[in-house]
Amino acid sequence: MAVTLDPSIVDQARFAALEKQVELLVNQVKQFGPFSVPPKSKPSYINGSSLPFNSNLPDTPQLSSPGTPAIQSEQAILDIFDKPSTKLALRILDIIQGYGQNVSPSDVPWAGKTKFLPIVEEHVIKNESIPMVLPAFPFKSPNRKDKVLGSLPDLGEELALMHLNGLCESIAEIYEPGATVAITSDGLVYNDLMMIDDSEVWEYSSAVRDIIEDKGLKHVSALRIVDLLDYPCTETLGREEYLIHAGCYRRELVAKYGSADFDSRQAVRQDKDTTMTYRGYIKFLTKDLKHTRIATDSSKRKYKDAIEEIALKMIQRGKIFAAAIEKKCKGFVRLSIHPSVGQTKLSVPLIPQPNGGAIMTPWHSSVAVGIDGSFKTVHAEDVRDTHDLVFRNGKPYCFREKSNLYDFGKTKVEFEHLYPCGLIIRPSGESSRQPSLRDVDMQKVRHLAELQSPVVLRGFAETTERELFISKAYELGEVLPWTFGVLQEVKDAGRTDKLGNNVVSNEAMPMHFDGMFKFVVQKDENGNPIKDEQGNEVKVQKPPKFQYFTSIATAPKGSGYTLFAASRLFFQHLPAPYTVERLEAVKWAMDNNGFWDAKIKDLNLVVRHPRYNTPCMRWHQPWDASRTKFSTCDVTIQNDSQDIVEVVDQLLYDRRVCLRFTWEQGDILVSDNFAMLHTRTAFTGECDRELWRIHFD
Repeated sequence: MAVTLDPSIVDQARFAALEKQVELLVNQVKQFGPFSVPPKSKPSYINGSSLPFNSNLPDTPQLSSPGTPAIQSEQAILDIFDKPSTKLALRILDIIQGYGQNVSPSDVPWAGKTKFLPIVEEHVIKNESIPMVLPAFPFKSPNRKDKVLGSLPDLGEELALMHLNGLCESIAEIYEPGATVAITSDGLVYNDLMMIDDSEVWEYSSAVRDIIEDKGLKHVSALRIVDLLDYPCTETLGREEYLIHAGCYRRELVAKYGSADFDSRQAVRQDKDTTMTYRGYIKFLTKDLKHTRIATDSSKRKYKDAIEEIALKMIQRGKIFAAAIEKKCKGFVRLSIHPSVGQTKLSVPLIPQPNGGAIMTPWHSSVAVGIDGSFKTVHAEDVRDTHDLVFRNGKPYCFREKSNLYDFGKTKVEFEHLYPCGLIIRPSGESSRQPSLRDVDMQKVRHLAELQSPVVLRGFAETTERELFISKAYELGEVLPWTFGVLQEVKDAGRTDKLGNNVVSNEAMPMHFDGMFKFVVQKDENGNPIKDEQGNEVKVQKPPKFQYFTSIATAPKGSGYTLFAASRLFFQHLPAPYTVERLEAVKWAMDNNGFWDAKIKDLNLVVRHPRYNTPCMRWHQPWDASRTKFSTCDVTIQNDSQDIVEVVDQLLYDRRVCLRFTWEQGDILVSDNFAMLHTRTAFTGECDRELWRIHFD
């Protein structure tokens, strides 16, 4: 008989321990003989463990080899873990958990996992999309002097929405129906308390919807209060009608979902989540209302009292809003932007910060783009002296760290920072003519690529002129010829035999760096070859430092993407217990056949960047015959756990780490072959997709 997990009877810590115990038991069983296990898909990680949850494990009844610990009293729960739907639901929750950041009181990373497991599993059984809900995106802080850039969304909101969409896309990779996030705007819930006009709430929320549509964020939707109140035909609601009835919507929400028994002060004293939310309110309200009449017309003591009173009212309104969401969004996984112990929701930072920086929402901050391409949430007053204010479509958009690398002289350009990495450089509207590739300072492009790869030149003339393209390569650095010459035409050659080169095919490729198989004889200070004890010349791997492309023809929309994984972001999101120091010590080996026939061992998993000394991943993804007609690749970790293979593979494709780049005809692209790994998705063999590539140092 099937057993259904009831979260009310499962202790949270015990639940986490049982998850880990399943993995432990399987590892013990493996010691007693080989098992026929199908190839594993990309891993899922249970409760932050370094051990992947293997959906292809033998059923629990087979776990009876001599020496296996008896767990008969927990057999019913272990049976639950063996159900395919439960395994898949856990993998989905692991992905969601990976985006979270709870304030956990114990070693259980997400205590609410037991609450959401049966909810997610029910959707899995029905083969439905996994719905999530996030109360967020109300309006910009009223402090437009010290904190934010204006009243409308900017780069911060764009990054946050793409981040949420990426979460859903990651789920779709392991579960075809995918997932969605419904953003429920709480603007009308609080705006009157903060002296924000209803019209600002409308303009802000409408602009958020425009971002969702313009960027094709198919997994994200937006709801207003009116949607929670079950009004019909809300999709046709216009600005005028909204503003006429905004106050009524707010009052109706309070009347319908308010409780006379709820005491905000008591909730702050007794509930840890409410306490953390209240403290957060006090912190941001103090600065938000700094330039309003509440501050200017009051003493410090009265201002403090007023802030506390508003915070308590916000707690009450938040409780009402949460009740409306709970009723409207039954069966949803509840996300939150507020710190939480994770019992009833998962706290999700919308713009994860490098080096564990303070988390701020985009409506309470501005985005400062570092010279390394990192996105930091800051208060505007803190970066005005060190960063330039960037405008887009005539409106303040973000801050950008000051650097002469952005000065292209007489060639006037503008810059677009990509998520999660990369930079597009376009001619600005100031140009009286279309600038040519020959006008571009390629040394500036090179230096930007060392920091913000990939760097794309888009909209320039003469980018597909062969001789000009080659000549500009020599301006970038030392051009490195191969046996076929300086320039390789990367297009489908039509071969299907084992000895064909997958680079010139239409197949997807493994994640890798260029020059994996390029070795040179190591020489001493006098230029003489160094030899080993057997008298053989010592050869060392010498990959090129950069790739330089132009796009001659593109693949059909939705195929032929080039994926770039940034080492900087890989290490930012590296899960515990893995560290840079541990991975730097790892040696690995690969065994290739076919065109790339080679057996190589003692490869470093991490190397240091030749200019900036930052850690850089060195990897070739395992690639078996089910994925290719050409070369296969087996990978072995020589001096650490083989689990590292799956950790690396999963994280390199993580949408917080990996850019999925869509080519346009005429694009010039330069990528740092140390800082980045890359790959390609498949495209139809009948198309004319063609790139020209040159390597240089």
